[in-house]
Formats: sequence, C-alpha cells, structure tokens
Amino acid sequence: MDCGDIIMKKEKSNLSFWFKQSKGLMLINPNENLVEVYKKKSKSALNMLISAIEKEELDWILDISYYAKYFIVYAVFMKAGIKSEIHDCTISALKRLFVDEKIIGRNIYDELEKSKELRVGALYYDKDFGKEEILKRANKSSEFCLEVEQILDKISKDEISQVRNKFNLLKARDEN
Repeated sequence: MDCGDIIMKKEKSNLSFWFKQSKGLMLINPNENLVEVYKKKSKSALNMLISAIEKEELDWILDISYYAKYFIVYAVFMKAGIKSEIHDCTISALKRLFVDEKIIGRNIYDELEKSKELRVGALYYDKDFGKEEILKRANKSSEFCLEVEQILDKISKDEISQVRNKFNLLKARDEN
C-alpha cells in the first residue's frame, strides 16, 4: 500500500467524504417495504451460494457471499432511513453510525469489510485467495445474515433516532 492508497483509505473512512458524493449518504424516510426487499435479496443470495459452493465456483462464491451480507446490512440502513448507493460509503457508515453507537457489533463490520476486500481483489485484480479462505467467508454468511436480521428485528425507534441524530450531527460538522 503506497502513500496515495493510505490517504484515500483514510479519506474514505471519514463520512464527510461520503456526504459530498452524489450517490453517497443521504437521509430518507425509513422504508419497511425496502427492508423486506433487501432481506429477500439476502436470502436469495444465500440460496444461490449453496449452488456456487456445490459447483466450486470460487469467484461466484466470493461475490454471492458478499452480496448476501451486504443486502442484509442495507436492510438495516433502510430501516433507519439512510440511503447510500456506494458500497464503500455504506460500509464506512455502518461503522460510524451503527458500530460506534453500539447498535451493531464490530464483528459485523469487520466481516463485511473483509468480504468486500476479497471480492474486489478477486474480481478486479485477479488475486487468488485460496479455496480455504473463500470457503471460510462463505461459511460465515448464513450466521452473519442471521445475526444482522436479529438486530434488524429488534432495533428500536430510539436506536433509529440515535443513528439519525448522529448522521445529522456529522453532516452538520461537515458543512461548517
């Protein structure tokens, strides 16, 4: 990792960077219909993951495993009324808005971030992470999705307000 990569990684971990992106972070009304849509997408990806594992399609295993995790996390965003069309943005916001507020555990953030890194590395840079590492990520998918779905089902109105208030506070700081 060179100096430019370090600066870009630091910049992307700062939500103020994402507030400025046209498809970055924005508040919307919480949307239970979209919560259900993203839960279904996550379950569909988990179903497809079984087939990819059976066929030993390692690249597809990485993709599908990542998307199963990403979709269930995005359902949490819809529950809180936060929109983001950029994956790195969503993952940064997961940490700052949900993990730092102790609504979601750090393990969820770490697993999603690791899955994204593996997917991007394999897809764009043709990195070979080995069958063992790929299957390790895939085998965590069901448990990951179940854990996030349980959080999603239990998240309170107060916690949603807490997240939205932190969003507004961070955005206001950025604008000043």
